[in-house]
Amino acid sequence: MNSRSTNLYFQPRYDSDAQYEQNVTKHLMTVLYRVDNSVTDSLLADLLPEDWGVADQEAAEYEYDIEVEPSDDPDYEEAYILGLSNYRTDLEEVEEDDQDSRADGQITAVDQKGNKSFSIIIEAKTGSGTLTDEELSRYKKHFGASDVATTEWAAVHGKFDDLQVGDEVHDFLIDQYAGFLMNEEMEGVVAESTHTDQEENLTQVNQILIRYEADLSDQSYSLRFLSWYRDSAEEDFVKNYSAWFSAKDFERLFDQVDRDTRYQTFVGVENGEGEEVPSLEPLIDWAEDGGYGPEDGQDDFKGSHSWVVAEIEDRNGHYPELRLDAGESLRFSRLTENASANIRKPTHYDGGEFRKLMLELEPNLRKSVFVDYELEPFWDHYVRRSLEMG
Repeated sequence: MNSRSTNLYFQPRYDSDAQYEQNVTKHLMTVLYRVDNSVTDSLLADLLPEDWGVADQEAAEYEYDIEVEPSDDPDYEEAYILGLSNYRTDLEEVEEDDQDSRADGQITAVDQKGNKSFSIIIEAKTGSGTLTDEELSRYKKHFGASDVATTEWAAVHGKFDDLQVGDEVHDFLIDQYAGFLMNEEMEGVVAESTHTDQEENLTQVNQILIRYEADLSDQSYSLRFLSWYRDSAEEDFVKNYSAWFSAKDFERLFDQVDRDTRYQTFVGVENGEGEEVPSLEPLIDWAEDGGYGPEDGQDDFKGSHSWVVAEIEDRNGHYPELRLDAGESLRFSRLTENASANIRKPTHYDGGEFRKLMLELEPNLRKSVFVDYELEPFWDHYVRRSLEMG
């Protein structure tokens, strides 16, 4: 058995995302309940905003609970909402948003006199689940909370990783939960860009995601390209995304485009001011010159579109493609064996959106991933970004 399946907190994924989220939060509550109070003190001090003043309130003990319903007569003096997820976004509303106001967890501080001075209400999302402003505002209202904050599971992992409290059993529990998060919940945003309409309404959020996968050989990371999109401020956002590319599949797909074209597209071409600016133009020129198409010995592309740039059969038996939609937008499509409709609406970035997203990353990171296929620097960037935002 591998280290993932022997982890104390390991469990197979449930059909219900809500059930899995509750269990991940339950494991966190269990660890905090079992170990020294100083761990909760330190965790809250690191994850919560300083202006909440929580770190200044000395707790004699903490009470922990899960699956918490709002109360008409709460027994705590003040409450705050903490959203835990892999993704934080300014989206106001998205598709498939439920209206349940039961929170996943609760940490309540009790002072020396037995008074419950404050309570942290935790709403968790796991995997690719997204916490929205609308959802967090609803929890704030129903729990009568004073404020809302969000952080990422990576920040929790960063706090627990290598934490030692001097008790063998406590250290084991902390180490096991850190390992559980690493194997199950370490995924998130490496880069993000946004687009607004003329009235400054948010209409598109573009992201590059990275995930740790312990079972992958060579590099234990995978990448996904995602966009939230709506035509107008009156509509809900719809999430479009590519397959999760293992490092091996990512290299196989992008390596069908020659190295110089990849460099000029993703790292950039000098703009006359000493800066390298990413652009889709080199990729478009390369395709127009006949650069695209199946390589020698490769089956014909499953997709019939003339602007399919590259395609592979991936680890899941699907056919991810790079396309130049209408010859001008970079598009990630994913087909099934019988070339039926896309499993999901494809992620696509026009020239301006592509450039903005790439410029969220330093040139050396763009080169590392899209030219050299080295994902370790991307992972290090993600961890640093999560801890800084936490």
